[in-house]
Amino acid sequence: MKMHEMDLIEFLIKEGHTDIAESIKDYRKNTIKMCVKDVENVIAKGASKIGGFPDLPPEIPYPTMSGYSCKRGDDTERYEKSAMQLVAQINLADIADLDIENKLPHTGILYFFWSGEIDSIHQTNKWVESVADDPENSAYHKVIWYNGDLANLKRTEPPVPYYSKYFTEVFEEKAVEFELTTDYQPLGDVLDCDLFDRLEEVAPDYDIEYLSYDGNKLFGYPTGGNIPDVNTKTHLLFQYGYNVGCLWNIFWIISDEDLKNRNFDKAVFSFDLD
Repeated sequence: MKMHEMDLIEFLIKEGHTDIAESIKDYRKNTIKMCVKDVENVIAKGASKIGGFPDLPPEIPYPTMSGYSCKRGDDTERYEKSAMQLVAQINLADIADLDIENKLPHTGILYFFWSGEIDSIHQTNKWVESVADDPENSAYHKVIWYNGDLANLKRTEPPVPYYSKYFTEVFEEKAVEFELTTDYQPLGDVLDCDLFDRLEEVAPDYDIEYLSYDGNKLFGYPTGGNIPDVNTKTHLLFQYGYNVGCLWNIFWIISDEDLKNRNFDKAVFSFDLD
């Protein structure tokens, strides 16, 4: 995907195509890119990062997932209680100036944890019978917002091994930096043929079907082949570019109400699986 320094709508206005710009404005969203950066020293406690061990306060236990037994036909698999991976921790002060719509709080740390699983470990259907040892701890992902004293944070190693079905090692720790940009809904899906053709003609250097950043990001539009829907009542909270096997991106989607009420723990996990 080719990225441009100038947003498409800004380009259209600059070139005098204000009617087209007006027609597509509802299909644009602000997004905050999370880009990996090189650092020479150890990543500071409480800094924004991807992977590694989380920096947690004493009152937040390291997130884990219950052990469980899974029966498919005559075969039964057993998995013990496991630690979730830290996908990302975001120091919200780092993005305060970029969050121009004030969707997020601007203090504290937002953590995204994931076990590696993409389906419930406590369910029964015609294909599988999966029973968690501790149903109250059967969630396979977790989002946490900590808004306390960052001086209390401590780099915390997992109390038990990671989920052996998928992981043996911690996700590689990487420092990140942020950049505000814009995403567009695939315009071929929403514009009539005449307007789409005209847009292609006046903006030939823009790949107008793929104008969304496809890496790690907050907000904007999900990208991939099989993506969750976002609408006027839901938001892409976080997209993480996890590319292993047939699994491409993973997503956390949050309702408008839960976002406004800071109920980040109610964000729904989704994924792009080919």
